[in-house]
Amino acid sequence: MEKILRGQVQICEAGIKNNGKTYLFDVVIEPVPEKGGAYVRFPYDIRKEFGRGRVKAEITFDGEPYSGSIVNMGLKNDDGSICYIIGIRKDIRTKIGKQPGDTVKVTVKAVQP
Repeated sequence: MEKILRGQVQICEAGIKNNGKTYLFDVVIEPVPEKGGAYVRFPYDIRKEFGRGRVKAEITFDGEPYSGSIVNMGLKNDDGSICYIIGIRKDIRTKIGKQPGDTVKVTVKAVQP
């Protein structure tokens, strides 16, 4: 999955927030079955991109705004590397008509801590 995600990512220069990048990518929503939640994978190593392991960000899911964080919840990518995720709340999934298994367009802009 990591290789596919990297191929779909576009990076655009924007603003002055943190590293000055806006990340735009399409990704499949993944389930958290035991909790009824869902998340998407952020297809980069945030420590390399931002210099820290948790990043506050302004995010959109199919254009629906969300202020949240990119975090490591102990998941690994297929290649064994750390998997960084962004939770996608149920109310947002309802608004955009998407559920786990669906593809969503995501934008991410890191904000200063």
